[in-house]
Amino acid sequence: MSRKAKERAAEGPIAAAASSADRWERHKSNAKTIGGAVLLALFIRVLLFEAFEIDGPSMEPTLLNGDRVVVAKYMYGLFLPFTNEAVASWGMPSPGDVVIVRSPLDNIDIVKRVIGVPGDVIEIRDDVVFRNDEPLQVRIVGPCRSEDGGHDYDSCEWVEESIGSRHWQTSRSRLSVPNTMEAMEVPAGHIFVMGDHRDRSNDSRNPRVGMIPIQRVKGRALAIYWSWEGGTRWDRIFDGVH
Repeated sequence: MSRKAKERAAEGPIAAAASSADRWERHKSNAKTIGGAVLLALFIRVLLFEAFEIDGPSMEPTLLNGDRVVVAKYMYGLFLPFTNEAVASWGMPSPGDVVIVRSPLDNIDIVKRVIGVPGDVIEIRDDVVFRNDEPLQVRIVGPCRSEDGGHDYDSCEWVEESIGSRHWQTSRSRLSVPNTMEAMEVPAGHIFVMGDHRDRSNDSRNPRVGMIPIQRVKGRALAIYWSWEGGTRWDRIFDGVH
């Protein structure tokens, strides 16, 4: 055997070992990258943001069945997955915020609008909501509009409500009995919530739901990132939740 052949034969095991080491380093690098991505996704999912799908009509016309919204979880506390209450709370929603809460009735996530915060006195007189003995500012928008552009003049109307500089639209039936509720003070650490579709919302007006403890507030709805019901509603995508 020539000297060059002998050298190549001696280098074989060394080259194989070096190649194996290189592969191991690549595997470790890939594992670190994947692990980092998973940890980042968990951090975002647990602490910062979460996706939520609207199920039902209780927030019409603000949010429709099939809307998917981005929820900011970090604003009010630390709410871990598969729990019913936050392990730590550090913020309080403002009147007008649209929030995701864990319902005290059945431990299901629901979306509602904040009407009262601790110390507020909420009352409803003939469908008019009073906060601290002052009626919410109201402006009749007109008949409810269907998704295909039609109108339902007989049974439904949209009403704009305001608290300070915050404005939003609600819907109500013209045929239902006007809603009334005796004055109730919101206790410390709680909020009073209502759905924007006032005739089809299970909210704080129901004694079985009642005032919502702040520990059950999962986050604030920020924007619609997708909307689908029988087809994509392109005009709603990227709309902010007001």
